Order: sequence, then structure tokens, then C-alpha cells
Amino acid sequence: MQQKTFKREFAACLAVFLCFVAWKASNAEPVETLKVIIWPIMLFVGAAFGMQWASKQTDLTTGRK
Repeated sequence: MQQKTFKREFAACLAVFLCFVAWKASNAEPVETLKVIIWPIMLFVGAAFGMQWASKQTDLTTGRK
């Protein structure tokens, strides 16, 4: 049995953090902060939730045909 990596839980926490920063930024107007942190966080969230199909349903990660 493989160890749990908690990547989905961490991605959910990052998404909540991003929502909190966006909420605070709407009051103070530092949109530049959002421009810097939104791409890395959303890429990680997308990879943690959406890209797992590549290892579960295909042979892309093993190199077999």
C-alpha cells in the first residue's frame, strides 16, 4: 500500500488561501499580489485534482504501449 501524499488536501488549502487573499485584495486593491500568486496555486490545484487521470487511466507514465 502506498503512503498518502495529502496533495489534494494541500491543494484545497491553497485554493482557500487564494480565495482569502482575493477577498482581502478586493478591500485594499493590491491586485499585483494576485497576479503573482494565482498561476502557481491554480497550476498545483489543477495538477492535484485533474491530472491524476494520466497515471490512473492511461499508460502515459509507464511508457508502455
